[in-house]
Amino acid sequence: MNVLSIELRKEKRTGVIPVLLAVGVLGAAYAFVNFLVRKDTLLNLPLAPMDVLLTQLYGVIMILNLFGIVVATCMIYNMEFKGSAIKKMYMLPMSVPAMYLCKFLILTVMFLIAIVLQNLALMQIGMTDLPEGAFEMGTLVRFAGYSFLTSMPVLSFMLLISSRFENMWIPLGVGVAGFLSGMALASSNLAVLMAHPFVLMLKPAVAMSAQPDMTVSVVSLIETVLFLAIALWLAKSKRYE
Repeated sequence: MNVLSIELRKEKRTGVIPVLLAVGVLGAAYAFVNFLVRKDTLLNLPLAPMDVLLTQLYGVIMILNLFGIVVATCMIYNMEFKGSAIKKMYMLPMSVPAMYLCKFLILTVMFLIAIVLQNLALMQIGMTDLPEGAFEMGTLVRFAGYSFLTSMPVLSFMLLISSRFENMWIPLGVGVAGFLSGMALASSNLAVLMAHPFVLMLKPAVAMSAQPDMTVSVVSLIETVLFLAIALWLAKSKRYE
């Protein structure tokens, strides 16, 4: 708990918390504006109302989430490399893996809050603007959980990359490259491409159904745990040059 409180005080100075809150607010605002402008067009699509609500509005929200994750993960370790602070921490009575885990938990919680804000907006749209009886709360909750889970491999991977490179432009470049390659590959059905964390995050956005894909969910969970385990092992091995 002491490490977590220290990390929370540090993150207030990095700007990570406002960035992810802003992502949630902007995503919610986009959903309202987009549906207001395109309501008739969207509802006339040959899709079930819930599929229209969730899949057709999620694309831009997902892009906001992705770049929010990339920026937040780059920022959260930037402070640790100033003045070689990360190296000095190995001389202090503090667990560097525990510090990493706390950063991961803070990012996860803040990103979850952003997802909740966005889906509260979708819930309001569904309850007021979809045809009577078409809104399904269970479908919304499942899709929210699915979109959160499929985003976690990117968060876990980008935090790992950010923790290993002092120059913030390197993880930022990796994030941009991951987004562009993910966009090119997301529509493919090749199972091997799910090893790409950005492809997993894009899967809900390219689907035409709001129903979660169990295979994508399982792979997302495995990759999240794998990247986290690798990062904790590297932090423990003191491989900071």
